[in-house]
Amino acid sequence: MVMQSKITKWKCSLKPKKYYKDNPVPKVLNAMNYDIFILGNHEFNFGMTALDEILKDMKAKQLTANFYHKDGKRYIEPTTIIEKDGVKLGIIGLTTPMSAKFEEDTGHLKNMKFSSPSEEAKAQIKALKEKGVDAIVVLAHMGIENENNIPDTGVADLVNNVEGIDVIIAGHMHKNVSSETIKDTMVTEPHRYGTVVSEVDLTFDVDKDGKVKLLSKMAKTVPVKDYEADPEIVEIYKPYHEELRRLNNVTIGQSATDMVPQERKHGVSVSFLQDTGLSSLITDVERHYSNADVVSFAFDHEKARMDKGDIKKKDIIFNYRYAGGDVTVYEVTGKQLKEYMNWSANYFDTIQPGDTEYRYNAERKKSKYVTFDIFGGVSYNIDLRKPSGEKIVDLKLADGTPVTDDMKIKLGMNSYRFGQMTKKGGIWEGQQIPTLWESKVAMGQEKGTIQNMMIDYISNVKKGKVEGVSQNRWKIVGL
Repeated sequence: MVMQSKITKWKCSLKPKKYYKDNPVPKVLNAMNYDIFILGNHEFNFGMTALDEILKDMKAKQLTANFYHKDGKRYIEPTTIIEKDGVKLGIIGLTTPMSAKFEEDTGHLKNMKFSSPSEEAKAQIKALKEKGVDAIVVLAHMGIENENNIPDTGVADLVNNVEGIDVIIAGHMHKNVSSETIKDTMVTEPHRYGTVVSEVDLTFDVDKDGKVKLLSKMAKTVPVKDYEADPEIVEIYKPYHEELRRLNNVTIGQSATDMVPQERKHGVSVSFLQDTGLSSLITDVERHYSNADVVSFAFDHEKARMDKGDIKKKDIIFNYRYAGGDVTVYEVTGKQLKEYMNWSANYFDTIQPGDTEYRYNAERKKSKYVTFDIFGGVSYNIDLRKPSGEKIVDLKLADGTPVTDDMKIKLGMNSYRFGQMTKKGGIWEGQQIPTLWESKVAMGQEKGTIQNMMIDYISNVKKGKVEGVSQNRWKIVGL
């Protein structure tokens, strides 16, 4: 049994020392008798000291071939061999090198480095073959496609670059891939949050002389929702679960009204169709702390809601789930802002004659992340009757000034989204865009997140009283 996990996600707002000295995840995974554990990008979120302490408590073999100390010393072992019934399986662990980018502003990995997954896999396959393994299995905290179009960050590139991989158990991109074959390699990816597990069956023939031949490969993802929780695991996790509930049920304010209408129009949640009290609140928060002219954010799902009455910390986390989400302010032109907004609008397809419902763009919808951004500090409509690049209409600044191509605008947005815009193939590829302000630099790594800015804004700026009404600054039109 193998595991790709985000072992640090339980932390929330507990003090780091208590967190890594008494973390429930090693206890749970040890009780589940995992054989192998590989690092994922969230393992680095709280620094190497925390990770060091947690891994000391893990009984499972820990693998990651492409993660090193800056001096070239490996952090943990790259591979292991599992031998059963005369068959030797060579197991290689790999972690997305994008982790270095994700932790760029934290300093958590300043003494560490990542190497190429493909080059590491080549070297480790050669070494494992020399030890007589009969099949190669790669456990990769990487999705199938390259992330942000960066080469060697997806397992499809890995398969195309490296010979000899029989099976890849992928992860990271939150996609449910039961089984997919790339060249001769079988790939499976077990979605997200432990909702499914990947089950892989390899059939071998072992002749009387001990010669082994791989006959067949099968994989599937298995939902866990129909299985009863193990009482032993529940008991281990219970005190931590209760502490998290206590922390996240703290009331930080009250809303005078339901912020998001709980209905769908033309097949789409209202939160994706028009400005709501909640989207107005979030963009007001961003503008308050960043002093940006225009800001953006994205709901992570279509179930956004914040009802009349108490606002609790858990409501903030439910509606804006990216724990590391920040606001960084960039100086852009009106033309660049329009490009960004039209890119966002392309999350929806242009409607066709006879359509009665709006449709998400199939390729964009497949992404791990929602890439439909909502903007504050401007008023605008998204006209889905218009072609790509022309959907944003009636665009004006908050004071009613029409946005022109040459005007300078202070744009506050998530730095990860900015990276998507400036990457190879992005709408701002190769453009020099100045950075003016960073919430995590100005306010600190924790206080500078959108989640914590929202908590502070409601608690201290609004003194716990939120009207919760929509400013009606934008809407989708066409049907």
